[in-house]
Amino acid sequence: MLAGGTALALQIGHRVSVDLDFFTSLEFNSEQLIQKIKKTKLKLETLSESQGTFLAKINGIKFSLFVYPYPFLDTIQTYQTVKISGILDIAAMKLIAIYQRGTKRDFVDLYFILKSVPFHQIASMAMQRFGKERVNPLQIGKSLVYFSDAQMDPDPNYKNKCDVEWETIKAFFKKHVKQFVLDLENAITSE
Repeated sequence: MLAGGTALALQIGHRVSVDLDFFTSLEFNSEQLIQKIKKTKLKLETLSESQGTFLAKINGIKFSLFVYPYPFLDTIQTYQTVKISGILDIAAMKLIAIYQRGTKRDFVDLYFILKSVPFHQIASMAMQRFGKERVNPLQIGKSLVYFSDAQMDPDPNYKNKCDVEWETIKAFFKKHVKQFVLDLENAITSE
């Protein structure tokens, strides 16, 4: 399943994303994967392999495959022959990504998702997928307004007149963070 920034960009067209992040519930053998890729005559540069994780560049494009134990609950899309995670699933993943590392592109992606999806739906999806053990409303709220790590990241390459200033995105999260925390708390109590 393709998820992450590229999967989102294919659906909403807000920015250029050139890395392919795939997620599977099944264990895989990195060596078998390498051999299959080599048979295609594509140029492969393995960056990292460990249990449940394979990172590479294929013809210069970043490719990752992760064993991912959480279910995809939103409607699955298809782009050509590739299964793509739905926007709500991606939003829940972006929320956790911001909580864990907070890159600028994660904030940008969540900002654009929130233009059409109410946060309470994202909070509910995060609860359904990850459980209350991983969804701490106050800690996630703090992460949603902690921009120091993301500050140094380059701005994304926006598409289709979606260009937005980083200061605008920061102001948006600062303005709405209290409601986002309440939505997360409500999602926990309604479980």
